Amino acid sequence: MLSTLRTLLLRQRPFRYVGTRMPCNLCSGTDFVVIARRDRWLNPLTNSICRRCGLVCLDPMPTEAEVADFYSRKYRRHYDGAAEPTAKHLLRSRRSAELRFRILEPHLKPGMRILDVGSGSGEFLARLKEAGYEAEGVEPDESFARYAERSYGMKVHAAPLAEVDFGRRKFDLVTSWHSLEHMRDPHQALTRMHELLAADGLAHLVVPDLAEPHKTPMANFRFAHLHGFTRETFAMLAAKAGFASLDDPQWGTGPLFRRLAGPDPGWFRYPAHAERLEAYLHDRTLWRMLLSGETWRRFVRRVRYLVGDRLTLWRAARGRSH
Repeated sequence: MLSTLRTLLLRQRPFRYVGTRMPCNLCSGTDFVVIARRDRWLNPLTNSICRRCGLVCLDPMPTEAEVADFYSRKYRRHYDGAAEPTAKHLLRSRRSAELRFRILEPHLKPGMRILDVGSGSGEFLARLKEAGYEAEGVEPDESFARYAERSYGMKVHAAPLAEVDFGRRKFDLVTSWHSLEHMRDPHQALTRMHELLAADGLAHLVVPDLAEPHKTPMANFRFAHLHGFTRETFAMLAAKAGFASLDDPQWGTGPLFRRLAGPDPGWFRYPAHAERLEAYLHDRTLWRMLLSGETWRRFVRRVRYLVGDRLTLWRAARGRSH
């Protein structure tokens, strides 16, 4: 209980940064309009939308030095309340790893070489290893990267993706689960993933969806989320980096992609999306969400989920003590 309270208090502290104005990472546009001035904990934080393509980003954008400092020293303490993986984090990470494996299992083939970008504490890598696949990870947080190496015997590069030298090696599958929204230059990251894939390689790339039904977009506004995506903006960014979706998930921003030979020249395929998204985000106010019955049904489901996690952890701790 005390650790949970400490984490909640840490999340109430706003991050002070200087930042810099940047063109849109997707379309290089410079016409932005503010859509939010507070984060999910009501701290001052400005998010703006590009009026040409609809990509959402922090405005101003933190500098490279500010981002590096945040992820190397502060992110895990702010998000998880500890520098090392907690029992709660490991419970949820193992659950997520199993979900990811089930999604990918129909596409996995013997001998596949797999790279997980943003591998965290390594539970997904461990699940792949358990199933007999050759996998390694990239994780900028050194303490989490070393935990994965120590606990599961996995190879993890403790650095941002752009700084890792893979030599001439290629991978058959690159995965990234809720990591690209944390990056200052997601297009550069996708381009690097494209370079690392074999000619017939696949990529499973998942980010939060700002347009997810029955959820206020404000829930995704936090300092750690440098960009905010929708299904449309993420599809365009992937196409611009040389990927084509194998499916069209209606639930959000998590398709499986195949590698193209190069960038898709027709990547700007949703020219009306920015105007529609801007109107949608202005309409999805906090007060409107509070008056929605679905909001409260979602709240009840969330409470049940949290209580279930607490009971699972309590039973596990009790079992170890006997």
